[in-house]
Amino acid sequence: MRGKWFTLAVLCVFFVAILAGCGGGPSVPTPTTAPTKTAKPEIVSAIAGARTLQSGDAIQPATAVNFTGQGPADALIRVYSGATLIGTATTNTAGAFTFAWTAGATEGTTTLQFTAKKPDLDESDPVAFTLVIDGTGPSIVSGSAKADAPGGTPPVITIVFNEPLVVSDMTWFTLVPSPFFTIGLGGPGPFNLSQIALGADKKTVTLTGTALTDQLTAGIAVLVQFVTFGPLTVTDQAGNPCVLPAQITFTVSP
Repeated sequence: MRGKWFTLAVLCVFFVAILAGCGGGPSVPTPTTAPTKTAKPEIVSAIAGARTLQSGDAIQPATAVNFTGQGPADALIRVYSGATLIGTATTNTAGAFTFAWTAGATEGTTTLQFTAKKPDLDESDPVAFTLVIDGTGPSIVSGSAKADAPGGTPPVITIVFNEPLVVSDMTWFTLVPSPFFTIGLGGPGPFNLSQIALGADKKTVTLTGTALTDQLTAGIAVLVQFVTFGPLTVTDQAGNPCVLPAQITFTVSP
């Protein structure tokens, strides 16, 4: 009987030891791998004259842009246009850097890629900043209107510019009677402006006539002309003035 109790006691001690070894021992830390790639930089600001640019903004050809950024301390900053290295900068001990760039003469989208490189690490992933080089002012690309008889709803003429407008003074732009918008009809009329509105897209302009007196007859030609002078300036985002006179001729639909 004593032998059985002794054997049972030994087994209990054995199992307790196994359980303690499985769950109660010190954890072994997972080894960490040292980074092999430099941390990527960031663009803090892009300044062109009095403008603070955002990625995707439009600028005129030959515009000088000054970039400031932040990256790892004492790192080499490389700037690429496509796959071509176009310049470098060096971060200071606080990680700050500056880079000056001038837009070319060719219109289109340019994407600059900024990377960082520490001597003992691989080059970082790129950070992109895109600018649209635009040297042509906005112009009218389409016009439309539907036939409308006097006494009904006010007739409406819609014109569309090829790009968003930057209007210096909306009070002058929407002034009625308008010294800036001229409407000519190649048939029965008249069309007396009662309202001018610029759409949310900044490209669409609606010219509303007068319900009681005006009419638009299907098939007649409509000429809309727009000019600016005096207190009103109209440009695109890049600052190019509107092509003048901006005009369009179209036919009234049924």
